[in-house]
Amino acid sequence: MSRARYPLAVAAAAVLTVALVPASAHAAPKPASKYDWLQFAYDPGKSANDTAESTVNLGNVKNLKQLFKVALPDAPDGSPVFLHDVTTPKGVKDLVYVQGEHGHLIAMDGRTGATVWSDSFGPGGISNSSPAIDPTRKFIYLNANDGKVHKVNVGDGTEVKTGGWPVSTGGGKSSSALTIATTKNGHTYLYASNQGHGRVTTIDLANASKHIFNLSCSQHPDTLSGCTVSGANPWARGPAYDANLDLFFQMGGTNNGSTFVAGQVWRNSWVAIPADGHTIMKGGKGYPADSYTPSNWSSLVKSDLDIGSGGLLILPTTLSKKFPNLGVQPGKDKAIRLLNLANLSGKGAAGNTGGELQLLAMPQMANMRSQGAVWTDPATGIVWVFVTGHGGTAGIQVTVDAAGNPKMTVKWFLGTGWTSSAFVAGGVLFAADGAGEHTTTQKLHQVQAINPTTGQVVWTGTIGLHHWSSPIEADGVIYMPDGNSGGFGSGTSGNLTAWSLA
Repeated sequence: MSRARYPLAVAAAAVLTVALVPASAHAAPKPASKYDWLQFAYDPGKSANDTAESTVNLGNVKNLKQLFKVALPDAPDGSPVFLHDVTTPKGVKDLVYVQGEHGHLIAMDGRTGATVWSDSFGPGGISNSSPAIDPTRKFIYLNANDGKVHKVNVGDGTEVKTGGWPVSTGGGKSSSALTIATTKNGHTYLYASNQGHGRVTTIDLANASKHIFNLSCSQHPDTLSGCTVSGANPWARGPAYDANLDLFFQMGGTNNGSTFVAGQVWRNSWVAIPADGHTIMKGGKGYPADSYTPSNWSSLVKSDLDIGSGGLLILPTTLSKKFPNLGVQPGKDKAIRLLNLANLSGKGAAGNTGGELQLLAMPQMANMRSQGAVWTDPATGIVWVFVTGHGGTAGIQVTVDAAGNPKMTVKWFLGTGWTSSAFVAGGVLFAADGAGEHTTTQKLHQVQAINPTTGQVVWTGTIGLHHWSSPIEADGVIYMPDGNSGGFGSGTSGNLTAWSLA
């Protein structure tokens, strides 16, 4: 890890923006209560449902104004995270953190955009990941370009290099965001996913011990060697921990091969891994606790149609008594699946194929690779899922009939082009369009605020080119990183833009 600092250029950009308008016009109203955004999609279950927001709502979201826009030395390809009231060498600050695709971790003042500290972790390739902060609020972690998960003090950026840190994940691009969850055994685990031979590394934050589930050679658990098969890469943008089932869900992709072999190669499959990350060995083969593989997996693999790169949306357990553990997952095959997370194949064991409760065709959405959001309308009690992808954004209701059978129904579709991961806060749906590998050909690049029940756009904020980067909200401020990243653009610079109520 090499240390670099960029306070002058970034702070200057912040000062220039503020100088154009009186300071009072940029002052964010004091939120009713402060809260944190600790990881991608807000929580370990990746609901992307910010339940703490009380400042911005449908009634006032149209009044959002730019708070600041600052330059970044390394374009992020994920989402920021946020901590309030952090003690730093520059005083107590609200900090927003971004991870650049080339290994920079930057902490900025959440009210001005000025850099407080910046570290560089590398060298290496590129990362599409997002950092995560543990529940103690003391440390921020990143799956870096050097094949290691690093543990960093949130206040000053110093790295912890004792007690087994940093922890090796074996290299390979990290495309999935980090997930941190406190599980039923009382331990807090970090889940890091890397490509190459497709590994999910589960790290116990108490002692840096780890388990490794190898998606391309699960018969070889807890090892970074011995795997000759490539592909089955963990692609899900938001791999999720289900607190009710005490399982971690990750998806193996279609890349660099054509096989699905139960107990060995989990290509184009969802795996439900025990919370501590261990592999279940049977007859010399390695299994997760459960799995889902579509019955037409072979044709999907041939067409490079990953079923789960859009992540997993875990639904409330109160929705259906017959199927209390439901999940929705969009794919690259123009289809959205409704799964029974407690019995993924319907056959009671890992390694089987088929078993989805519903397969919803979604041709207008095309390639769905972004993380969606789950929201229960407080006025009606109706459960919504919001799916984003190449076509735009779709609002889908999940209802249950008298017999307890669930069903997805599309209620609205907003065709605004390639849209990255969404979230809901204060009864408003936020998402950023103009994303993807071909961001340069997209007409609009903006953060949208959407009425979640109608699909009506009620506010937009202008941004630049971006790939998978996505917005968050904390304490009444919207934060969005941009930059032509993802290995398809320059990836050398970007911006962080913030909006608040004037």
